[in-house]
Amino acid sequence: MRKRNRTITIRCTDDEYERIHNKAQRRKLSLSDFVLRSALDKKIVVTDGLDEVAKQQKAIGRNLNQIAMLAHEGRLHSVRLDELIEQHKAVTQAVCDIAKEVR
Repeated sequence: MRKRNRTITIRCTDDEYERIHNKAQRRKLSLSDFVLRSALDKKIVVTDGLDEVAKQQKAIGRNLNQIAMLAHEGRLHSVRLDELIEQHKAVTQAVCDIAKEVR
């Protein structure tokens, strides 16, 4: 990791400070990281919704794991995966929507 050893001081109004600070908070960045990324024309991406997507993916994984365990124990011979497939499609679409935002 690069060592940041230089300081830049800027002056701004209270209103400008609040606006910059609020933008940094919304993007879950420190004020320093936000200002650096903005000044260096780096893309700043906010990925709201990833927590819910991860939660849904974990639930689908648990369901599949339970089905696999029951099948290996011989307690399950036939499975209807319609609902699980629909959940998977919805989560996959959410991931695709987030990926479009990142581009």
